[in-house]
Amino acid sequence: MNNRPEARSIGWNLGIVSGLFAALQVLISASAARANIATIESMRWSLARLESGGGNPMPLLGLLAPVVFITYGSMIVTGAVCLVLCWYAGRLTAYVNGRRGGGAGAGFRVALLSGAIWMAFSIIISLLMHADGTITGVVASTHDGSALPAQLAGLLIQQLIFGAIGLGLGAWAGAIGSNSAPLSETPSMTAPAYVLPATYSMYPAYPPIAGYPTDGGYLVSASPYPSPAPYAPPQQLPQPLGNTPPAYPPPPDYYRMAGANPPPSAPQEPVASGPEGVPAPDGTANQPPAE
Repeated sequence: MNNRPEARSIGWNLGIVSGLFAALQVLISASAARANIATIESMRWSLARLESGGGNPMPLLGLLAPVVFITYGSMIVTGAVCLVLCWYAGRLTAYVNGRRGGGAGAGFRVALLSGAIWMAFSIIISLLMHADGTITGVVASTHDGSALPAQLAGLLIQQLIFGAIGLGLGAWAGAIGSNSAPLSETPSMTAPAYVLPATYSMYPAYPPIAGYPTDGGYLVSASPYPSPAPYAPPQQLPQPLGNTPPAYPPPPDYYRMAGANPPPSAPQEPVASGPEGVPAPDGTANQPPAE
């Protein structure tokens, strides 16, 4: 089953979630700058008259420091959320694919979509509110948008730099997520190739023999797969005939075979067991007289 469409959708869906956090960061930055727009305009007036000695921007730095801190602090938090989502996207991709791969691409897609939403929403908010809390925004924001091109240029340059860094970090977080996914390790079904080492440390090497190929001093067969010997049917060996039947019950003609069962011999006269010249107890001397 092909799970590539599902794996790709994970990165895009989590990228939208990360983009919502990025949009929230833009709102926080623009709101902080808009709340201090009078201080920002005083900073612009002081910088414009700095060369003539009519302006002193130093007292205003302490007033605008919280705006810059809130803006870049919210960027760091949003970036951390994006990296967590990149890591989670890589982990889910490994689950869907069933292997530890594709996590870097999933994390890259999350960071890419999140960065695109971040930049697009920044342009929209800047057109509506004419302010942002970045370093360039605190010196270029105006209440009427008269310096909008300079403000947008400074904001987008910073976002392009941070977005490029975020793409690399997102791919890295996605790869970590896919590698940390607890997948079941299935053994490989492919048999490993057998490699004959050139030498063995525990066995002596024999000198090569003429006419035989060698590998590091050891005899090897000229043909790795010798041809088998021709097949010969087994021969039936003659079985000697004896008094014991070969099987039970014996064949019908077993007892008629020559030499299988020799006929009994004729009865013999009993042999005398007494002294020489003395007939046996059952001899003729002990027989009754004939009538």
